[in-house]
Amino acid sequence: MTRADLEVFRRTFEGTLVNKLIEENEREVPVMGLPFWTRVKRGIYLQLTVMNKDGVTRRFYDYSEDEERMRELQMYYRELAKGDVIVVDLGYVDEGEAEELFETIRKKMP
Repeated sequence: MTRADLEVFRRTFEGTLVNKLIEENEREVPVMGLPFWTRVKRGIYLQLTVMNKDGVTRRFYDYSEDEERMRELQMYYRELAKGDVIVVDLGYVDEGEAEELFETIRKKMP
């Protein structure tokens, strides 16, 4: 079985972007071996509200402290506009929850 074979099982949700929210935060974490020393750890939370053609509205989110993933989340926030038709990639499991973690997002081309 190849990776391409597994792609058949990926779950997606397609709809119109209704709302988007991004929150950046910072927290102090201790520096190992140095008492009373801390460093700042940044993180980004992105939430997207999407409504499909049947009127079902779901929220998708991700939170990361990884620099590369944070840049990706910021890119989604900048490049997606309310009203865009998007496809949300959920990976291999779609739990059907009102709010669910996503892997990637892409705009649907007409």
